[in-house]
Amino acid sequence: MIRINLLPQERAGRRRIAVPKGMVLLIPAAIVVLVAGSTVLLSQRNTRVRNDLARVNREIEVLKPTVQRVEDLRREIDTARRKEQLLRQLEAMRVPWDTVLEEVRTVMPKDVWLTGAEVDDVGKLSFTGFGMTYEAVARFMVSLEGSEMFTDADMAQSQKQRIANRDVINFQVSVKLVQDRKEARTR
Repeated sequence: MIRINLLPQERAGRRRIAVPKGMVLLIPAAIVVLVAGSTVLLSQRNTRVRNDLARVNREIEVLKPTVQRVEDLRREIDTARRKEQLLRQLEAMRVPWDTVLEEVRTVMPKDVWLTGAEVDDVGKLSFTGFGMTYEAVARFMVSLEGSEMFTDADMAQSQKQRIANRDVINFQVSVKLVQDRKEARTR
C-alpha cells in the first residue's frame, strides 16, 4: 500500500504537540468539578427560592383576613356613597313646603282660599281651592306668575259652585317651582 501525503508542504513538516497525560485527565476532571459546582449552586438557589416562596405564601395566608376586611370595607364605602348620592338627589327633589306656603300666603288675594296643595313626579305644584269670583282666581294666577318662586302658572280647571247659598269658583292651578331658588331670591 502506498501512502500519499496530500497536506501542503508547510503543514506536512509540523509536529504534533504532545499533551501531558495529566492534562488529559485534568480537563475532564475540571469540567466535572465545574458542572458539579454549578449544580450545587443552582440547587441552593432553588432551595432559597422555594423557602422565599413558602414564606410569602405564609404571609399571604396571614394577610387574607385583612384583605377580606378591606374588600368588605370598600363595598360598604361604595354602598354608603350610593346612599349619600341618593339622599342628595332626594334632597334636591324635596319641595320646601315651608317656603312655598309662605310665598303662596304672600301672593294670595284675600278673597281666595286653598283646600289642597300637591306635587307630582316631575315637580309640578298643583293648588286647589276656592275664590269668590273668577277675577279673584285670575289675580291669584297673575300673582303666582309674578312671584320669583313660581313659573308657568296654568289653570287646570275652574267651575262655579254654590256653597252656603253663595256662588264660589272651585279652581285648580298648576305651577312649576323655580329650580335655582338662590337665583330666584337675588332677582
